[in-house]
Amino acid sequence: MFSVKIVTLFLDSLKKKMGFCSQLIILTVLLSRTDTQSSRCLLSMPPLPEYSEKGDIMLGLIGPINTVSVRPQITFTTLPESRQCDIFRRDQYKSILALLFATREMNQNPIIPNITLGFQMYDSCFNEESSLIATMQVISGGQNPVPNYKCGPQPWMPAVIGDPVSASAVAMARMLGLWRVPQVSYAASLPTLSNKLEFPSFLRTTVSVDGQPRALVELCKVFGWTWIGILVSSRDYGTQGGIALKKQASESGVCIAFYETVVYASSTQKMQKIIENVRKSTASAVLLFVSPPETYSIFMEVIQQNVSGKIWVGIETWYTSPIFFQTDFWNLLNGSIGIAKSRMVLPNFSAFLQSFNPSTYPGMLSIRQYWEITFNCKWPLGNLSSSSAVDSGSQACTGSEKLVTSDIIEYNDPTSQGVYMAHNALYAIVHALHNLLSCKPGEGAFTGKSCEVSFDANGDIFGYFDILNWRIEGKKGQNWKVGTFNDYIGDGQKLVLNVSAIQWPGGIGKVPPSICSDNCPPGYRKAPLIGQPICCFDCVLCPEGMISNQTNSLDCYLCPEDQWPNSKRTKCIPKIVDFLSYEEPLGLVMAFFSIIFSFTTIMVLCVFLKFRHTVVVKANNRNLSYVLLLSLTFCFLCSLMFIGRPVKLTCTIRQSLFGITFSLCVSCILAKTIIVVIAFKATKPGSNLRVWVGSKTAMLVVSTSTCVQVIIILVWMARFPPFLEHNNHVLTDIILLECNEGSVAMFYCTIGYLAFLATISFVVAFLARNLPDSFNEAKYITFSMLTFLSVWSTFIPAYLSTKGKYIVAVEIFAILLSSFGLLCCIFGPKCYILLLRPSMNTKEYLMSKSK
Repeated sequence: MFSVKIVTLFLDSLKKKMGFCSQLIILTVLLSRTDTQSSRCLLSMPPLPEYSEKGDIMLGLIGPINTVSVRPQITFTTLPESRQCDIFRRDQYKSILALLFATREMNQNPIIPNITLGFQMYDSCFNEESSLIATMQVISGGQNPVPNYKCGPQPWMPAVIGDPVSASAVAMARMLGLWRVPQVSYAASLPTLSNKLEFPSFLRTTVSVDGQPRALVELCKVFGWTWIGILVSSRDYGTQGGIALKKQASESGVCIAFYETVVYASSTQKMQKIIENVRKSTASAVLLFVSPPETYSIFMEVIQQNVSGKIWVGIETWYTSPIFFQTDFWNLLNGSIGIAKSRMVLPNFSAFLQSFNPSTYPGMLSIRQYWEITFNCKWPLGNLSSSSAVDSGSQACTGSEKLVTSDIIEYNDPTSQGVYMAHNALYAIVHALHNLLSCKPGEGAFTGKSCEVSFDANGDIFGYFDILNWRIEGKKGQNWKVGTFNDYIGDGQKLVLNVSAIQWPGGIGKVPPSICSDNCPPGYRKAPLIGQPICCFDCVLCPEGMISNQTNSLDCYLCPEDQWPNSKRTKCIPKIVDFLSYEEPLGLVMAFFSIIFSFTTIMVLCVFLKFRHTVVVKANNRNLSYVLLLSLTFCFLCSLMFIGRPVKLTCTIRQSLFGITFSLCVSCILAKTIIVVIAFKATKPGSNLRVWVGSKTAMLVVSTSTCVQVIIILVWMARFPPFLEHNNHVLTDIILLECNEGSVAMFYCTIGYLAFLATISFVVAFLARNLPDSFNEAKYITFSMLTFLSVWSTFIPAYLSTKGKYIVAVEIFAILLSSFGLLCCIFGPKCYILLLRPSMNTKEYLMSKSK
């Protein structure tokens, strides 16, 4: 037994190295007492059988080995019958063997010098009552439990290992927490056990239920499952785990198609309804947060209703349980996926199993039942055996049977339920009492081969899970490790998964979808459905001018002003820069007629120069005719300034050139008209208009009329100069490279002034059309001005109603048509006479015609 001095020295050596677990254990040691006291206050409860090994430090080992076949009726009027703990659980015995192995390992290689480790072991029988009785016996130290008293010869127990069942662990933790006795469980994962106010001395080497939902949701995210179904147990383990799972799913954008609570031993009708909802649901992935018995009931009903096309996702409670021994479920579970606590092969455990036999551990609990089931034999003393679990034709047990290699692998396999965690639980306690003297960094027995198990402030360890995939190969089914989930990692990638190694139901090679709505491809956005979860939506094409470049995009985004969506609306591409170019047919035709008409005008000028001394040329004021032809030539050529890629220079010049040349042209025609009227009036006797007949009058009219237009254009260029503009607003997918006129008002002033000059010319010519003179041009001028005014009056509405480069085309068309109308109406008849009827180009002919 420890003396106070030894405990004090032990405490001093541990203060600097121990964590939360150590502090609780040390506190317990300090409060321990080695004296025995008698008490008359005894509880009237039947003691439980125990198996113990003496040691300087005694630990309590409480865990289920058997389970009850019949539960006694409780009437509250008579004492209930004792529970018959008579069904041996071979799967749970693995954990008990791991605890025995760890104890033996500690004693063979002492961590604390000259100190041996002993224990008291009890079977809790999967029952809270048995767990409490065992706890009282551990604390009291005797067969007759005495609350709050140590009545046995053994030293005070510094810690208790157990129970792996959450419900039993809760009952034990409430009692042990009163005396602050550390309790370490290797399988209880109920989240509420992390509450240090309610369970101040509880710790565990397994992961809390809260750790599993994180791993499950990460799996769903990796597989793209956003529409899942959940079945949870009605027990605390399932309900609390289900709440955590729903919370994690909601935070990660995973929607729940159905959430059903499964009650163990519930009515067949209720189970049928639950599985019917599973079958009707469009969710393919179904997460089972249930225990093995409930899993069995679920799968039986699934087979009954022939439910197919579902992916069953399991938690470690049932995914590493004997449920897979049921071959009827193999086809159903083939391709399923689940998580399991990460475990390692225990060194030297195989050698311990081969040396383990009833002679070395004669008083070990249920060792004979274990021996009969393992080796399919019967002990000669039938009253010590559980004959119901042994074939009638089995041989007699000798106790010298050895586990074969396959059996050892089964017990020491990394996926064995509870073995690794139970081993860790005992090591955690001993490490808390003393540093592992023989441990070398990187060679330890804990996760990552470390030398200590670390607990957080709640007495929990972080989650470290294996991702398993159940598959059938030939006539054998087994779990394959396809990844890991490491919750120790803070902000890094916690889930590492080899998706290509997973075998899915039906043998398909890709991840089966489990979604409410098909993914919206790029170019579409998700439109939520009213009254439905966010995972259910419609896909709506992005509006014109907007894109989405990701799958399941929530919004569409506007393209920059100089870009436009492609045909699929998945990316922005540069807009087409458009203008009236020489390469396109319209621009080519306009340029062709501009050159042809200008060349024709020059030819007419050449004809007039050749016949400049003839009567027809002289009689029509040949100098004005020359100027008019030159101005018409520039009118035709100025239209070329409107074709081709516009630049700053062309934007500045083209409207100025257009306005001045047309003003000069119309001014010449006005001068011609005025000269005709003055010439006719001057022939009357006594007329004073003779002095105005001549070139001076023509020059005055032309220069004055043109200068007014020049002034208008100079004001325009000075105050509101035209500029090059990239217009993104007229056409949605095209950038119009155009010349902004700077001021629409000044543009219409220029056009308006031309219309004013043309109107005056038209009126004067119209009034003088019937003057009796063979040299009278008034009729031709009237027709030319009528054509000119008609063209430009239709130009304005066409200009206002046209978009893009066709605005330029309309103006070019107006320039060419009005100029060609002037050329034909004024010079056409004269060229006809000059070239085809030279006999009419004589003074005598014209005078005779006049008479």
